[in-house]
Amino acid sequence: MDILKGYIRRYKKQCILSPLFKLLEACFELIVPLVVKGIIDKGIANQDKTYIIGSVIVLCVFAVAGICFAITAQYFASYAAAGISSDLRSDLFDKVTRLKEKDYDRFGSSALITSLTSDVNQIASGINMVLRLLLRSPLIVIGATIMAFTVSWKLALIFLVADIILFAVVYSNMKRSVPQYRKTREGLDGMVNEASNGISGVRVIRGFNRTSDIEAGFTEKSAGLNSDQKRASAISAILSPVTYLVINLSICLLIGLGAIDFKTGTLTAGAVTALYNYMSQILVELLKGANVIVLLNKATACLERVKKIMGIETDTDRDYKELPAKDAHAVRFTDVTFRYPGSSEPAVENVSFDIEPSSTLGIIGMTGSGKSTIAKLIAGLYEPDSGSVTVDGISVSDIDPEILSGEVAMSLQKASMFTATIRDNITLARPDITEEDIAKACSISVTNEITEGKEEGLDTVVHASGAGLSGGQKQRIGIARTLAGNPGVAVFDDSTSALDSITEKKVLNNLLEMDNRPTVILISQKIRTVRRCDKILFIEDGKALFCLPHDKLYEASESYRRLCALQREAV
Repeated sequence: MDILKGYIRRYKKQCILSPLFKLLEACFELIVPLVVKGIIDKGIANQDKTYIIGSVIVLCVFAVAGICFAITAQYFASYAAAGISSDLRSDLFDKVTRLKEKDYDRFGSSALITSLTSDVNQIASGINMVLRLLLRSPLIVIGATIMAFTVSWKLALIFLVADIILFAVVYSNMKRSVPQYRKTREGLDGMVNEASNGISGVRVIRGFNRTSDIEAGFTEKSAGLNSDQKRASAISAILSPVTYLVINLSICLLIGLGAIDFKTGTLTAGAVTALYNYMSQILVELLKGANVIVLLNKATACLERVKKIMGIETDTDRDYKELPAKDAHAVRFTDVTFRYPGSSEPAVENVSFDIEPSSTLGIIGMTGSGKSTIAKLIAGLYEPDSGSVTVDGISVSDIDPEILSGEVAMSLQKASMFTATIRDNITLARPDITEEDIAKACSISVTNEITEGKEEGLDTVVHASGAGLSGGQKQRIGIARTLAGNPGVAVFDDSTSALDSITEKKVLNNLLEMDNRPTVILISQKIRTVRRCDKILFIEDGKALFCLPHDKLYEASESYRRLCALQREAV
């Protein structure tokens, strides 16, 4: 509940008024059996029509007032639940967008999506039910027991014993069901992940005719979730019949002992009726309470998952250093070692190199050698386990992420597209990017050849799937996106791999001949892409072997010469 305290304060009035009106409704209900008792013992026994009519009018007034109070309580409960869940979802989304790369790796996109949607909705339902019934049901149960003592303290002991037994049953049920519901949420994450993999890779799956394998995997996840949900439901389902059993046994005992007392004259008919009504009220409220407990168990499990995400530190309160905006920045790696979470081997180990402002560095190596890891370390997506990564002498981890993302831009091999215009995909809602910046970026990345062939030009709408765009076209839009913000360091992580040789040559020429050129880092597996760079960092198995110009590297490294021979490249 700690995580909800701040949100509840924003809707304090609604959270107080909703239970208050429910309590007023409950008070009227507790008085009704006494009114009925009076009708039987006084009105009917004495044939007093005036008393009976007056009592019926009182019952009608109670009914109308109860309906009004119930509707008002429902309004405030719904208002508070919707407001709290909306604020919580907004803050959770903000938290997710600020998570570090390692946290994304730890949770997975499916768990984050489930938390933002299903979990928050379940929490909203739980809040609504809690405000409406969590206080009302115990009040009716306890109030009915107390009122029973005012009628007959001996028979009221039956109420007391029944209450103790039922509270023990509820506690035991809740203790067992919460972990099981938590397991069902984890199973839902797995099913969402399996479904998203199948949807995102549908073309590859169909191309290799592996549809049946995906179906089998999804069916397995679905069956596992089905089994967990049945087990959780079975635990919760026990609560209702046990409640019926205890209450009905209590009613039988109450009627039996009440009949004896009625014969001896200890109790009146109205008193027995009142006790029966109170026991019936307890039955109804405990059944409602059982449903609330089931829903509360689900909401508690969801709240724990949301709390884990919200509890991740994102360094929002950290004192960052300023990185002045420049045309180009110097980058330095000093004895950097980094391993991904859960990996036993480092992705890069003891890597050191310097990049001067406005210079170009090519990074080349075999697949899995650590090239992309270096790019992510420069962009601040990960922090090194040891050593330091600095931009203009300032550690990347000490620079404000918003400033760093503006000064260090990265273009990826797989350029993500968003359902928006090409212009919007380039600007990404950055208000400081002008039309002149967009035109310049499109010219350098040769994206203008894409827009010139379309009727609406930059206002052409593309979809998140990238339908209608080739891999090379998406990469050129990604390069334009990187350059449009005028960064001081531009990292291109194999972002020309899908371009044909002629287009790639145009893009590289434009990059290397830019006015006020930023510091450029080209990562590739192709020597022709990096050979014109001022220096080439040759990396193998996560270790930087050499950092030299192409001709000197060709002389110094046998591995590089062999790679050149394979690609038919030479000095």
